[in-house]
Amino acid sequence: MFVTESVADAGMDSIGFLMRKHVIVVTVKDKNELHVYGAMNGKFKKSIKRENAYPNGITTINDQFVLVTERDNKQVAVFNSSMEFLGTFGNEELRSPYGITFYKQENNSYKVLVTDSYEYNNPREDRILSWDFTIENGEFSVGPATVLGNPTLYQVESIQADKYYQTLLVAEEMKEHHKVMALDLMTGEVIKEDLGNFDRGNDPEGIALVINKDNNGYWICTEQSKTDNRFHLYDRKTLEYKTTMYLDNVSYTDGIATAYMHGKWFLYAVDNDARVVAFELPEIN
Repeated sequence: MFVTESVADAGMDSIGFLMRKHVIVVTVKDKNELHVYGAMNGKFKKSIKRENAYPNGITTINDQFVLVTERDNKQVAVFNSSMEFLGTFGNEELRSPYGITFYKQENNSYKVLVTDSYEYNNPREDRILSWDFTIENGEFSVGPATVLGNPTLYQVESIQADKYYQTLLVAEEMKEHHKVMALDLMTGEVIKEDLGNFDRGNDPEGIALVINKDNNGYWICTEQSKTDNRFHLYDRKTLEYKTTMYLDNVSYTDGIATAYMHGKWFLYAVDNDARVVAFELPEIN
């Protein structure tokens, strides 16, 4: 659909989507910036500087708040949909935050989950932290942190929630343990230890979800490589492997995001840490 202009030495990582604004927000970690592009044409709109932050993961809540994990600041930064800075949370608990996702609990109440990849060469059972995120009168408040379950994980980054099937996918990037693990969204118990297919020595990276009619759909899980950059698809409900796809002119993909606009699903993928390439997705039943 489009390709954004390449940015040298960018370290582009993760992508968020704001539907009403029709924009994507991209974390540019090596420049300590956030870049905003048009979601339909890739036109650059603006950048937001974040001093010494190393912004990594990103998610958007209620099309109203943009949450960004800042590894070096050890926190989650919160912005409104115009990308005005509102505040932070997690400063006292996070040590090396990377991925971030959320799901809705009830009206105005959400659960935010963040992967914490501190001392990633050691097995840990506290890699996923969660907070209650409440919206009231256009402002947000955050409850105390809790640890979700106790799965043993090493180097974790991407994380994505599916509230309908109460599933949480987590990418394990430690070389000896490459996999995407499925957890129960509420308890953190392991549903499936390994979705499979990450067997070529390449990092599991971005995770995104496509939702079709009747709550069918599929997960897209990225296998990052300079020469064999693959995107594995798994059934949304059963987590069974469906197929693998390649994207033209896209390699070494880190973050991905999906968006539903104008009756179609779109996929946004980071290419070589330097640009974003957008595709219209086919309907896969």
